[in-house]
Amino acid sequence: MEKKSFTFENTEWDKEWIYLRHPHAHNYQFEPNKLTLKGTEVSLNQPESPTFIGIRQKDFNALISCDVSLTRGEAGITLYMDEHHHYDLALCKDENGYKVIERLNIGDIKTIQHAIDLGDHGQATLRIQSNSEQYNFYLHTNGKDIHLGSAQTKYLSSEVAGGFTGVVIGLYAYGQGSIAEFAKFKCDYSVEPRRKK
Repeated sequence: MEKKSFTFENTEWDKEWIYLRHPHAHNYQFEPNKLTLKGTEVSLNQPESPTFIGIRQKDFNALISCDVSLTRGEAGITLYMDEHHHYDLALCKDENGYKVIERLNIGDIKTIQHAIDLGDHGQATLRIQSNSEQYNFYLHTNGKDIHLGSAQTKYLSSEVAGGFTGVVIGLYAYGQGSIAEFAKFKCDYSVEPRRKK
């Protein structure tokens, strides 16, 4: 029977998860139900090796969720085609505190579509719902989903972005000295797609 739900617990780090180029092993700490990443100054926009580990998206209809906690910098979920084409849902820390952002990176266009301030709360549950046409981005808090925005799937397709690898669902950390923990990761392909926003 084909697996429809992927978690930290039911996948193997060294077989089903992939890196970008040559990873620096000391930035990754693996546990059966938790991932800790140490960020560097290399971002997802550079053709180098950022702190990133991902699993290939296998179907259009999916619900992706993960709990993320952070000390500084930025960490979250990215839908990654290449360094020029990716959508990021991330927890960030700056001098004003924590916030969750949705950022679109399409060629030369890089824009934060929406941000939600979290004050001094350095933990967030991030969710992405996808169908054949759109990705929708959410912050899950107090038992409900807050919609940050949406983006069309076609801009991460091989027809637009080029390449041949397809979309990778990545977990990443960025920023020198940042430490991020990821828990309760789940990518569920058995869910019914939500209506378009």
